[in-house]
Amino acid sequence: MSFLKVYNPIKALAVLSFVSIAIKYWFPSEMIFYLLLSPYAVLYFLSNENNYRNTKLATIRVIPATITFVLVLFLLFGIESDAQAGIGLVLGLIIQLVSISTAEFIILFFINGEGST
Repeated sequence: MSFLKVYNPIKALAVLSFVSIAIKYWFPSEMIFYLLLSPYAVLYFLSNENNYRNTKLATIRVIPATITFVLVLFLLFGIESDAQAGIGLVLGLIIQLVSISTAEFIILFFINGEGST
């Protein structure tokens, strides 16, 4: 049931977030750069019609996507260049990855048994 096709805006926001974070934190020799881009790549690859086929799956996957995109604003505009900036950057990254992983674990362990995924 893709009545709103919610996966299209999520895919577009994932690409926009990926590009904006890549431009702001461009240091490709560092491993943290690739980790910073990982939540947006995961959201992009998860956003297809099959993963949002019913309301329950869409709701569970939209919540971490919303958290991730709100934190993009924090990562882009909320971190100043000071000694503790790395702590805030890593905290934002961890929150994004934990929210996406938690939603996928909920789907895997609680909804997979119902035959819906």
